[in-house]
Amino acid sequence: MAVKLYDVFDIAKEHGISLIAGEKGLQNDVRWFRVMENTDIIEYMEKEMLLFTTGAAIKGEKGLIELVQMQHQKNSSGTVLHIGMNIKQVPEELISYCNHHDYPLFSIPWENNLPLIMKDLSMFFLDYERMDQALEQALMNVISVPDHEDDYVPIFTKHGFLEDATYCTVLVEFCGGCSQVEGKGLEHIKKRIKMVLIAMGTNSFITEGDHSFIILFSKYSMDMINQIASRIEKVLAPIGCDYLIGIGNNVKGITKISESYLQARWCVKVSSQKDITNCIVNFEDIGIYKLLSLIGDQKQLKEFYTETIGALDDYDRLKDTRFKEVLKLYISNNRSEKKVAELMYLHRNTINYQLAKIEKIIDCDLSQVDIFVKIYLAFCIENILT
Repeated sequence: MAVKLYDVFDIAKEHGISLIAGEKGLQNDVRWFRVMENTDIIEYMEKEMLLFTTGAAIKGEKGLIELVQMQHQKNSSGTVLHIGMNIKQVPEELISYCNHHDYPLFSIPWENNLPLIMKDLSMFFLDYERMDQALEQALMNVISVPDHEDDYVPIFTKHGFLEDATYCTVLVEFCGGCSQVEGKGLEHIKKRIKMVLIAMGTNSFITEGDHSFIILFSKYSMDMINQIASRIEKVLAPIGCDYLIGIGNNVKGITKISESYLQARWCVKVSSQKDITNCIVNFEDIGIYKLLSLIGDQKQLKEFYTETIGALDDYDRLKDTRFKEVLKLYISNNRSEKKVAELMYLHRNTINYQLAKIEKIIDCDLSQVDIFVKIYLAFCIENILT
């Protein structure tokens, strides 16, 4: 969770800091703060800094305007002017500039204690960083060791997440290798997603995984979460990397967050194995795969697949045939021999002959509904076991 300028402003107001211009820029990220009196070191200044200026090294209104404009152009978060001794008043030209560019400009009376303000801001930034790290660790704990409630519930509640509220987990995962989501690229995407989250509410949290992001929502409707996911898609579209967004169900209580996360991960896994990319997948919409997700024993799933159609794998490998592909097309096209023949560029009689051979190999009658369902289920299991 990034420190936002409006969060800093809430603290700063207690010390008499007032907003003069650029209110729309209060959602800017802030990494830290510092005093900057002239442009000598501005080339070496880090981005997203909140800058304090007393005017001690500034010559006239023109110099002040030029300094603030350069601070803005170097992607500072905002500027605080110490009014009284060196800066008597804020030029209207500067106010107009900051409003036009949505660059926050603040003022603080000279008699107010600047060192005390900076001390309080330092404590605020350090506390915020510790909270960020604590929540990331708590989220990892609830996902990996949900039974160890003492390792995460107190941390969530300490930072305003209610124990009995509703929670939904969203997994944004990039498919395959992509240089755009390495290092700083991933950090940039994360920042853009944060902007989306902030614009849509405050009860959310994002953390970074391996070529992925985990987003936790608290007290959001599923409709709202899907709206946010759609906005995240717009952030991801220009990157040029395939992605999947899996959305788990809303669950009640902090201790159930892991269930929602596993559902989101299941959505991504199922879609990935079916070669589906660049879309949003809700756990509620994955049909029979919801039932398969409840079977924790992968060995049982593998045994069911092997008993049902596993013999075709052996036959195709030994005889260099494509019988399993024929059967899969037959099942997925509502048992239409004609459609399978068209898709495989074969004569319909050839398909009928192959289907008869398949019935003998796996010892079944493909005309029976229960066999159809059983084979369909076996292919679904193959998708998640591959």
